Amino acid sequence: MKWTGEYRVNANDTDFNNIVSASNLLRYMQDAANSSMEDDGLSYNALFEKGYSFILSRIRLSSYAPLYSHDKLEVQSWACESRGVQFNRCYRILRDGAIVAEAVSVWAMVGVNDRKLHRVTEMDLPYRIDDMLELDMPARFRIPEDVDMHLVGERTVEYADIDLNGHMNNTRYPDILCGYIDADMKNQRVISMGISFVSEAPLGETVKIYAGQSDGIYYIRTVRGNGSVNVEAEIMLENID
Repeated sequence: MKWTGEYRVNANDTDFNNIVSASNLLRYMQDAANSSMEDDGLSYNALFEKGYSFILSRIRLSSYAPLYSHDKLEVQSWACESRGVQFNRCYRILRDGAIVAEAVSVWAMVGVNDRKLHRVTEMDLPYRIDDMLELDMPARFRIPEDVDMHLVGERTVEYADIDLNGHMNNTRYPDILCGYIDADMKNQRVISMGISFVSEAPLGETVKIYAGQSDGIYYIRTVRGNGSVNVEAEIMLENID
């Protein structure tokens, strides 16, 4: 069962190309997911109060057409069959009945207090399920070893970045990462992005950002101060007509 809501693109959701950025695509999807959880009887905040939280592990976002200011959208989100410590959720954005973006995601259910992984069967989760989208998201994403990754900058996690869990919100990453790839985003847009979230970046953490490219694919790795990987990502772009 897919939850569907009506949205309207805010002018502030567009970038300097006058199209909706990748981060804002993800924000529509995440808002729909929160509404879906609430509609099914266990909102994100209610789950948090019970001592659990969903932490994003992997996501694959595909964008088929640009969105513009004041476009009217239908945004869908639904849970999918899940097992072990992985909780699966899908998303879809439609404009005038046509699919313009989709995403699949894998989440880990983590204890708020013990910070340990918990099996999704530990709770009687009420979320209605539907079929998983068939987007290309490998079980484990790794940047190819032959890609020349070089340091391109550093960034400190700030107040504006964090969410209820106290670390950088996953919807902040796409636009931030696009700011460090070896490409001019002017007249280009994201058509595909895969992100693997390895460890959290809390408030005040400074991450080093490494970038490289191969065969038209841009790769990003962010590394925390203790040397652990924060995220790894691959990004594909296309020229805007």
